[in-house]
Amino acid sequence: MDIQEQVDLAPYNSFGVSQRAAFFAEVQQASDLHQAREFVASRHLPIMVLGEGSNVLFIKDYPGLILYMNNKGKELLPGAGMLRAAAGENWHELVIFCLQKSLYGLENLALIPGTVGAAPIQNIGAYGVELEQFFVELEAFDLKTGETRYMSKSDCQFAYRDSIFKQDPGQKLVVLSVSLQLSQQPTPALGYAGLKEALTGEEATPQRVFDAVCDIRRSKLPNPKLIGNAGSFFKNPVVSRSKYETLCRAHPGIPGWDTEDSDLVKLPAAWLLEQKGWKGKQRGGAAVHENHALVLVNKDNASGEDIVLLAEEMSSSVLQGFGIALQTEVRIV
Repeated sequence: MDIQEQVDLAPYNSFGVSQRAAFFAEVQQASDLHQAREFVASRHLPIMVLGEGSNVLFIKDYPGLILYMNNKGKELLPGAGMLRAAAGENWHELVIFCLQKSLYGLENLALIPGTVGAAPIQNIGAYGVELEQFFVELEAFDLKTGETRYMSKSDCQFAYRDSIFKQDPGQKLVVLSVSLQLSQQPTPALGYAGLKEALTGEEATPQRVFDAVCDIRRSKLPNPKLIGNAGSFFKNPVVSRSKYETLCRAHPGIPGWDTEDSDLVKLPAAWLLEQKGWKGKQRGGAAVHENHALVLVNKDNASGEDIVLLAEEMSSSVLQGFGIALQTEVRIV
């Protein structure tokens, strides 16, 4: 494994923020991780794993070793609808691959940026579908012990945009591959109102669902190749039903969605931010996208600090206006 020094991270994060890694290396096979583990141990360095950098914001130079996951491979497994994909595979390309193989279920997760390995870490979801619905197991390398582990759904402790990999017990685990169970019969999930409307009058085939999801995402979210961003910066907050009823009295028309827990209601963070007038606002080189209040963009050579300061100002305004503390979906390093 080639370990480089003082590498600019701008090409490796979708914000395009320029910070430097003291050391940087590509991981193409599991054996590379043994070398990386020995390297950081001998120098007492921190270590961080990076996929496509679509959910991370660097605000300082990284003083240790960054591992860029670039292992590849997709294969169908014994058992109807089973497949395994390497962590370095692009997620959207995996969705396309599944459609081509007549394996269904992931259509609503089309065009989510990032890698297969990042999908369980973030427990990605969109338009009424969550990754954990299809998850079987993953293979992970333990940087602490040097052992390879196979982890079930319960081992991963999935929650809303969360997993064990974001907590202390899982932060030394490197995802190597992910196994999924998909359907060989079309099973369109049309619970999301905007998607259902987009398909009005059409048969909801998997390909049409895929195309509609891509159209919706492209209409709302800017292409990070054209302007640096990481998609939705904040999570949609979840509040108690009594809190929601209080908010409805104070702010008529505030939208909310039922959750699996009848005592909890999910609120759209974008709506809360829109009410505070954040669309299109700019602070230094960082800005809020004019079409989506949840999307922060690198408009004019912004630093990571520019972006995080703007995010803090936005979050503070929602706390003052609605008594709701927004949580970031993006990992700040």
